[in-house]
Amino acid sequence: MNAVISYKEISDFVERQYKIRPMLNTVDSQTLEVSYKPNVLIPAIVIKLRVDEASDDVVHLSYDCGKGASFVITGAAAYLEQKIPKGIEVNTTDKCITFYPQQIKELEKALEYVALNNVRFEDNSINLALMIL
Repeated sequence: MNAVISYKEISDFVERQYKIRPMLNTVDSQTLEVSYKPNVLIPAIVIKLRVDEASDDVVHLSYDCGKGASFVITGAAAYLEQKIPKGIEVNTTDKCITFYPQQIKELEKALEYVALNNVRFEDNSINLALMIL
């Protein structure tokens, strides 16, 4: 089974929640570029997210960005450290984020019915390959 989430849906959600609109672009099937331009005087902030591993046990993402964005991510991760749910590890030194789906309370109910097989970026969407249990 596939669950497809369009980039427009994600951008619309982020804009409603946080009043900013990120641009999402596929680099390749494993890499997504996320950018945000605060205003005309500030250059765009660009982060490339790569899915290094995706399975029912673990989702491992690495990211690549400039020094400015790296400082922002490091500061935000330190500030939000106590609010990051159990099962999500942010390693700003190695620039990676690891998710352990079975440890994330918000996913408990969904994981009774499906397991993640793969994550793939397509032209205008994210495709989650799921296995029905």
